[in-house]
Amino acid sequence: MRKVRGVVALVEYLQSINCPIGKTTIYNLMRSKNIPFNKPAPGVLLFDLDEIDSWLGGDSK
Repeated sequence: MRKVRGVVALVEYLQSINCPIGKTTIYNLMRSKNIPFNKPAPGVLLFDLDEIDSWLGGDSK
């Protein structure tokens, strides 16, 4: 299971797979629950990259 912690790390991953999405857009997607993420504790955001790849509609690795 590939995971990253925080929105900045997710932005960097998305840029690395040629799918640039900004921090504000990610926060808006999180607010509307349109992107997979986990918040195991206050101030901690985890993104499972396999779930993100599926959410994007492809198997980018």
